[in-house]
Amino acid sequence: MTRSMANKPLPLINNPVLTSIFMERFRTPNPAKFQVGDQITFRKLDGSQQIILILGIDGDRVGAIFYTGMPHLIHLTLADLDALRIERIDKFGVEDVNMYRRNVGLDQEVPA
Repeated sequence: MTRSMANKPLPLINNPVLTSIFMERFRTPNPAKFQVGDQITFRKLDGSQQIILILGIDGDRVGAIFYTGMPHLIHLTLADLDALRIERIDKFGVEDVNMYRRNVGLDQEVPA
């Protein structure tokens, strides 16, 4: 027979020192929300899941691809990306991003 721990307080719950440290880190500046090489998995209202890969960002304009066996270049805005119901962001390396940029005819490579 085991005894319940439900009525015993846990020793580090609501620790003010740990909370202060966390909040200090939480308030530090954030990196850009979207970056070149982000593979974004998102879900639409009908439940369908889609994936895009960001190949370039210039101001508010975003060059990305979706893939159906072949890459397809699309042009979006940062506001378009902000509106998505994002489920996951994975990171592609510079070599992979440059390969896709060449495949869809984007002329400049992303610096390493």
